[in-house]
Parts: sequence; C-alpha cells; structure tokens
Amino acid sequence: MNLVFETAKKDDLHEIHEIEIASFPDPWSVDSLWAFASNEQVRTLVCAREKESRELVGYYALQYVLDEAEIAIIAVKRKFRRQGLGTKLLQEISAFAKERGISKIHLEVRSENEAAVHLYRSFGFEEVGRRKNYYEAPKDDAILFTLSI
Repeated sequence: MNLVFETAKKDDLHEIHEIEIASFPDPWSVDSLWAFASNEQVRTLVCAREKESRELVGYYALQYVLDEAEIAIIAVKRKFRRQGLGTKLLQEISAFAKERGISKIHLEVRSENEAAVHLYRSFGFEEVGRRKNYYEAPKDDAILFTLSI
C-alpha cells in the first residue's frame, strides 16, 4: 500500500477521533487532539493516507524537545491492521526524528496490548521500565520503551 503522510488539519480530527475510539479504551477527545496538534513547535499530529483513495488509514502524535521524542499516540484503522502499516508509521516517525537530530524515541504501551508490544520490539525498541497499574479501565501496567536512533 502506498501511503502519503500529512500534518493533520482540523478537518481530519473527527476521522482521527473515530480511529481513537475504536483503538483505545481511553481515547483522546477531539479537543485534546487539536490542542496537541496546534503546538507545532514541539508537537506534530500526522495522518497516513492511502495515496490513491486518500482514505485515512492511521496516524501518529509525536512530541519532541532537543534530541528526544515521545510517541504520544500511534494507531491504524481496524480494517488496515496486520498489513505492516504500524511498521510504516514507525519508519515515518524515525525519518522525521532523524531529520530533526532526535536520537531517542520513547513510548509507553499497555502491557496487555500484545500486538503493539510485538511491533515495538520487532522495530528495535527496548523495554526500559514499567509503571504498575498505570492504566485504568481496564487496570494495566505500562511498558516503557526507548529506541536509540
């Protein structure tokens, strides 16, 4: 699948929010997504669209300062999962980071999200810690990962 990556616009937020709701038990609100995306100095919210149809297939939210970044959100629309799009999003994040001189990318993920944990490990992220009972509804630990670029 050929993807185009674009900075999210306000018009994209409801579509992004639909994926949020389908992907996470504690989704960000449309207002929270826009507040995040509006601070372009240290944050970016990027849409991944299928090149020909222009369908939104996934997105990521990244915040960064100096030489470190944190993936705040990464998600793929349910019907496009298990097709390598998570890896493509991580490749795009890595390229974005390299362009800006970022040497480390951090993220946290629910320990029970086995698909995401596998994806991050296969991409080279290393587990650097855990936060016990970090997530609510349902209760779950957060695994902390770091990727050195």
